[in-house]
Order: sequence, then structure tokens, then C-alpha cells
Amino acid sequence: MYSLQSTLRPILRYLVPACALVLGISTPTIAAPRSSAPLTVSGIALDTQGRPLADIRVRLNADFLYGRAEATTGANGRYRIGDLLKTTYRIQAFIERPYAGGTVCQQLAMPRPTDYNSFAVSQGAVRNFRWQLTGRVGFSNEHFGASIVMWLDDTVRERARAIEFTLTPSGPLFDGTRSQVLVREAVLGYPASEDGLKDLPLGTYSLRAVMLGKDGRRTPLGIATVSENTFQANVPLVWSPSRVCGSGTSSGVDPFLVRLEPLR
Repeated sequence: MYSLQSTLRPILRYLVPACALVLGISTPTIAAPRSSAPLTVSGIALDTQGRPLADIRVRLNADFLYGRAEATTGANGRYRIGDLLKTTYRIQAFIERPYAGGTVCQQLAMPRPTDYNSFAVSQGAVRNFRWQLTGRVGFSNEHFGASIVMWLDDTVRERARAIEFTLTPSGPLFDGTRSQVLVREAVLGYPASEDGLKDLPLGTYSLRAVMLGKDGRRTPLGIATVSENTFQANVPLVWSPSRVCGSGTSSGVDPFLVRLEPLR
């Protein structure tokens, strides 16, 4: 017995994609995996623009058996790790790219905060990744962005309500996209070791600082770095890559350390 629905279904299957092509309608071509075979973990890695990332290192660590498995994504951004033991695992993925004459290894993000927790693989598991320059890593206090740590002389700490930093781009962001001027306030708190800025998109900048006084005044500050002991109104802001991939910060770079005092 025939019905109109059963007759039209095979025709529409080919007609709809053809019409979309003629009309110039774009349709998504990258679908994230939704299921995986038992004792297998699979998924896809995408860049900040949603395109597949090849050669991404995916690392799977067992919680109790001290086992580790690794895989590398293919040209389509997909990976698969099979033949796993019936235990729980944690997973991470890392991207390595050139930065300021060196190489930075940065952790990739996952869609849900709970994806960073341990998970079982007896029924299979899917974990997808996305390159993300800023944002919190799961429920932790870590961030994908870079940080600035500052030390203030006693005069500044006594008079300041906050420090205003201006970051003027001197090049593209780490992912190759265009950067923009950032103006951020660092509120002074306790302990002083926490003073600074967090979660800045990795790139190269020129850095300037102004003290926002408790009396409402704005006072330009001199900046000295670890490598340069002279206080200057502007300094190049270039982070140093962490030494070992996956064992440092999620941003892949060490904090940028500065000392601040009023310009003389």
C-alpha cells in the first residue's frame, strides 16, 4: 500500500539539498559525535571559529590504575580512543602553536563544566573540545586566558582604589584573529599576591597603567618587568610559554609579573 508520504520521502531526500545548493543556503557540515562504542572515547576538536582542528593531542588519564592513553585528531578534527579498561577517566586536549618566537601549548575547552570531571567508559563516552582564549575551566578557579600579577610600592597601595591597565594590541591574538584595545581595572585586595588581572586573551600588547586614587584622581604609573628594572610609561606585554605542555597553566603561559610606582 502506497502513501503520499512514502512516495515523496525519497524525492525530498535529494531535492532539498539540491535546492539549498542552488539558492546558496549554507548548511552545517560539521556534526559533533553524540555516541561512542563501549570502552571507547571519541569526539571532535574545533577552533575558535568552529572549524576542525587537526593534530590536537588528546590525553586520557585513568583515575585509579595509573593508566594513560593518547590520540591525535585527524584532518576532520575527530579522534577515537578504544580498548579501554572498565574504570573512570579524566580527559584533556591541547593545541600547540607558535607565539612570539616560541611555542605555546594551550588547553582546549569542553562544552559543559561537568565534562572536566571523571567519567565511566563502560557504555562509551563522547568528549568534544573547542579552542577558547578566555573563560573559566569547568568549576575550577583556573582560566583559559593569560594573567598579569602586580607588585605595588607602599605609596601606591596606600593611595589607590584600583589600577587601570590599558592593553594596546601589537599583533593578532594567539588564534590568529584580530585583537582589540582592552581596558581593565585591577581592584586591590588581600592577600596582595592576588593583585592583578586574570583571563586576558593571549596575544602581544603594549601595556600602560594608571592609579585610580581613593580621592578620584588618576595618576600615571611607571611599569618595570622582571627582565627590565627601569620604570617606563609603556612596556611590551609578551607572556612566556610554560615549560612543559599540560603541566602548567591552562593558558599555556606563565603570569606576566610587573612592579608599579608613580612616574617621576
